[in-house]
Amino acid sequence: MQNLIRKILVAVDFSDKSNNAVKMAVHIAARHKAKIILLHNITNHAIIDRTGKQIIGAETINENFLKTQRALKELEISLKAQYPVLEIQSVIKNDRLIHGINEVIDFETVDLVICGSSGHQNFSQLILGSLSYQILTEANCSVLLVPEDCKKYSFDKILVPIRVLEDLTNKIDLSVAIAKRNNGVISLLGISTDEDLIKIKDAYQRARTTIAIKSQEYHSQFLLTRDKATQISKFSEEDDADIIILNYQDEDSWKSFFSENFFKQIINYTDVPLLFLKNKSVKTKNYSEDNVGFDITLPHPG
Repeated sequence: MQNLIRKILVAVDFSDKSNNAVKMAVHIAARHKAKIILLHNITNHAIIDRTGKQIIGAETINENFLKTQRALKELEISLKAQYPVLEIQSVIKNDRLIHGINEVIDFETVDLVICGSSGHQNFSQLILGSLSYQILTEANCSVLLVPEDCKKYSFDKILVPIRVLEDLTNKIDLSVAIAKRNNGVISLLGISTDEDLIKIKDAYQRARTTIAIKSQEYHSQFLLTRDKATQISKFSEEDDADIIILNYQDEDSWKSFFSENFFKQIINYTDVPLLFLKNKSVKTKNYSEDNVGFDITLPHPG
């Protein structure tokens, strides 16, 4: 069976939600025999005066780097003790977080980024954008958001909504691969508005056929609604889903900055891991190089 998850990058900041994301990553990596890259980013603070940009607190940055280096090494050693066959690498970046993540994605050909999510966003996060939401929208590969309170790390029940047509074949292939690695069951949910009913129903039937041909256990249902995010969340709760696999396609992107688009709704209203499939050929915008720093790849322990 083709392994569609070969390299996993985990954004690490040593918080509880980050630690939970790491735990999820090692379980997935063990099942898929994937490499794990632990990435921590140190952000510079600077002022600009007549002489140009001046980094504030260089000594503090160096101190933070040494602390981070030790903490990552301890984390590696702990993980290797539990999972001795796993390949684990640590990277420290001194850059804008998303820029640093995308550099590692491109250089290492990462298949999946995993980051912790607090779930419900407060109002300021809705305006400014939480880090998990920023990673979701700007990382150059698929992203798995892991809620801080998620304590199940296997995917016995895999909810796969069919709501848009983009990358449908890749989405079904990934869903089947995950289901087989977990001995899980796919719950296929066709979900559409009246306007898109014909094309979504056709895609839904094709997905059912593909899953059956691949000899994967599944069950299916079709819903007609305009409130897709809420209905997917409700269905995931009723179905006791362990993960939801979604296309990276925001059908509500036209909404205003203060409105909840599909992504924000599904993050806010769902308390299970969300995997957003993103085509690697679709790159986000390039970020400026005004925060040029360093990156250090730490050697494997032992």
